[in-house]
Amino acid sequence: MKHSRLLLSIFILLLIFAACRKQWNATEEDMANYGWTLYEQGEYLDSYEWFSNSIREDLDYQDGYNGLGWTFGKLVELDSAVQVFDVGLTKPQNPRMIDIVAHDILAGLTFAHSALKHDSSVVHYGDSLIWLIKQKIGEKTWIFPHDSTTNYLDVHVTLALSYYALSDFAESLGHVQSIKTALNPASPPYVVNTNTIVGRDQLAAEIEYLQNYLRGR
Repeated sequence: MKHSRLLLSIFILLLIFAACRKQWNATEEDMANYGWTLYEQGEYLDSYEWFSNSIREDLDYQDGYNGLGWTFGKLVELDSAVQVFDVGLTKPQNPRMIDIVAHDILAGLTFAHSALKHDSSVVHYGDSLIWLIKQKIGEKTWIFPHDSTTNYLDVHVTLALSYYALSDFAESLGHVQSIKTALNPASPPYVVNTNTIVGRDQLAAEIEYLQNYLRGR
């Protein structure tokens, strides 16, 4: 008798559990959050599916576009990354999000356009991000919340490279100085004469050094 009652109790609990599961439906936010979990684990094909499902669930869910854009970047589908990021910029910020998603999207656009050698677009989106983060009181940095090794210094060095490619050596030098000051506030000003070939070569070498240093940190 006791054995029968135990089996009956287990059966009832299983029915309750099954009923509860049927009542739960994943939201666009749940899907995107799981997409980020997969992204952080390097499972980019799977994160692509979850971010895509998030957008299908809600065409206005900005972080779904954000995640899909970064995933496309990891899959080296750069044109697709740019297209998705552009759409994401037009979507509203989810009030439950702590991080400003538009900042992540602007950074993603900066890096994607850099990989595509679209230097004018790099300048447009990268400078927009730097300007926006400087408007926040007491805040002059950006860190990618899903990879803490990627931050505003990477944006600065990407801008330095694109400004150099556009022959705007003064702006390029300014971004190099921003990086060096951030890494060591006590360091003296970095000065080279960009009106000379030698000075430009020195600036190019410094940008390459900083790129490698930031990648290896």
